[in-house]
Amino acid sequence: METTKLANNFGIAITGVDLSQPLCDSDFDEIKSLWMENRVAVFRNQTLDDDALVAFAARFGSLFVHAQSSLLSSRRKEVMELSNLEDAERAVTHELDWHTDQSYTPQPVFGTILHGLVAPKEGGETHFSDLAGAYATLPDELRDCIDGVTAVYSAEPRPKVRERPLNAEERARIPDCVHPIVRTHPYLHRKALYLSPLHMRTIGNLPEPDSLTLMGELIEHATQPAHLYRHKWSVGDVVMWDNTAIMHRRTPFPSHERRHLKRAGFYLPDELATPV
Repeated sequence: METTKLANNFGIAITGVDLSQPLCDSDFDEIKSLWMENRVAVFRNQTLDDDALVAFAARFGSLFVHAQSSLLSSRRKEVMELSNLEDAERAVTHELDWHTDQSYTPQPVFGTILHGLVAPKEGGETHFSDLAGAYATLPDELRDCIDGVTAVYSAEPRPKVRERPLNAEERARIPDCVHPIVRTHPYLHRKALYLSPLHMRTIGNLPEPDSLTLMGELIEHATQPAHLYRHKWSVGDVVMWDNTAIMHRRTPFPSHERRHLKRAGFYLPDELATPV
C-alpha cells in the first residue's frame, strides 16, 4: 500500500489495494487510520458492484439508507444512485451547493463513499473543504462568534434550496435538529467547523438574515484554496470522506455530459454518533 498527498494538509491517494476483495484486518486498520487523519481518501482504478461497495462500507460502521427512496438502487437499498443516464428513476442533473451529509439528522452519517462508473469530461467535479484546517486557522473574531454556539440544521432550510424538493412523507421523517457549529472528532479529538450551508437555517440566537451573513463569512474562510481539494472524476475512482471534518459540493456540468456515481455511507457507534 502506497500513499500520495493530494492537497494542503488533507486528502490522500491510496494505491496498491483492491477494494472489491475482502481486506485483512491490518490493511483495513491502516486505511481507516489514513482516512480519518487525512479526512479524504481516494482510490483509483476500482471495480465494485453494489455488494462489494456495501461490504467495504460496512467494515467502518452500520450502513446508512437515504430518506429519498427514489434515488436508491433497486439491488441494494444501502446504495444511492447519482445518475443522469436514461434509465435513472430520478435524474441528478445539476450542481449541488456546499453541505455536510445528513447534518440535518440527530446522528449524522460518519463517512460517505462515492464510486465513479461514468465520468463527465467537463464539470461534475466534487470539491472538498477541510473544515478542520479551516477551524484551526479561523480569525479570532469569527472564532468568538461560534465557539460554544449551536445551529439549526434542516433538510429544507429555505425555499428552492434543493434541486429536488422532498415529498411530504420524506419531510415528515426528518424534522429540524440542533448541533454545535464546532464539532470534535469522536476518535481524534480534533475540532472542526460543522458547516453545512445547504442545510443550516440559523446560528445561535441570530435571526435568519444575520445567520446567513455569518455563514457567508465562514464559507468564505473555509473555501479558500488552502482548504480545498477539487476531485475530477475518472471511471473507477472511489472517494471517501469524513463528515465530521469535511463539507463538499458538486459543480455544474453540461446537459450532454453523462455522469453516474454510486454512493454508500456509514454511521458512528450510537454512543459517539451525536455531534459534540
